[in-house]
Amino acid sequence: MIFLDLELKDSPGELLKALQPISSAGANIFSVIHMRENKTRDGRVPVKVVIEKLNDNLLHSIIENLEKLDVIVAKINEKRKKTNLEVVVVGHIVDTDVLDTIDRINEIGVVVDLDLTMPDPIAESSARMRITIDNEKLKELYDEFDKIAKEKGLLFIKSC
Repeated sequence: MIFLDLELKDSPGELLKALQPISSAGANIFSVIHMRENKTRDGRVPVKVVIEKLNDNLLHSIIENLEKLDVIVAKINEKRKKTNLEVVVVGHIVDTDVLDTIDRINEIGVVVDLDLTMPDPIAESSARMRITIDNEKLKELYDEFDKIAKEKGLLFIKSC
């Protein structure tokens, strides 16, 4: 069996939408546990799905199709696949093109939330970013933080 931990938007029809790629691939679904009471920090609903054992290509195809539907595949067989990372950025964030910074991060992960504090147009600002990223890409993201920090004079403070 394969155990999938999914995170869905809290909207009507999202569970049915998430089960569609699994069903379309012909995989048998043994169990679905919908945990509305345990929402994630970004308001998503965790769902545990147990399906039959599949070959790696078919499983990879299902995962890709789920992600195209904005379903976060958080774990496969208890192995964490994605991480939600919180980062604080300090410096002249807006003046150094915040959209470019976000675009560069989005090439590696996805900025899912941004809170920007700008006390004065001349003073440094700070931002809190929440980023969803594949675990395998964390080093690449940290390297990009270093590049952006050097180019733009920003400070990135990463959560553990």
